[in-house]
Amino acid sequence: MRFAYPAYAKLHFVPKDSCWFDLYFPELDAYWHITAHDLKALNKTPGKALEIYRKLIYKHAIRATDIMEKSIRGPAGKGFFYKIYGDAPTHALLFYTDSVRYALMIASYFKIAGQEDSLAPIIDRMEYELLRIYPTITWRPVELTRTRTCF
Repeated sequence: MRFAYPAYAKLHFVPKDSCWFDLYFPELDAYWHITAHDLKALNKTPGKALEIYRKLIYKHAIRATDIMEKSIRGPAGKGFFYKIYGDAPTHALLFYTDSVRYALMIASYFKIAGQEDSLAPIIDRMEYELLRIYPTITWRPVELTRTRTCF
C-alpha cells in the first residue's frame, strides 16, 4: 500500500519481510505502529480482520475511560477510526480495508502512558494527522510485494 504521511515523521523501524513498521514523530515523541496484510493469502475476510483488530482495540478498555468508534470511508476503501480516552499509551487507531483483499491498521501511541490532559495537544495533533491518512491510501497488486501475506 501507499499513503501520504507528514513530512516530519521518520521511518523508525522496518523489519525485513514483515507486515508492520513504525513511523516516529521526533518533535512529539509519538509513534504510529502500522500493520498491513493481504487477507486473501491469510484466508481471512475483511470482516474477520476487523473482528481481530477490534478485540485488540478493546483490550485498551482496562485503562481507558471510554472508546469512541467512528466509521470512515475513503476513495480506496472503508473502515473505522477509534479514539481512546484516558491514560492509555494508545490514544487513536485506524482500521482501513478495501473490503475485498487488503487491511491496514495504524495505532498512534506513546512509549509511556501519561496524563491525558498533559498530552492533549499532542494527542489532538496525532489524531488530526491520522484522519488525513485514509483518503490517501492506495493498494498495489500483491504480485509486487515481498511476501505472500504482507505489503
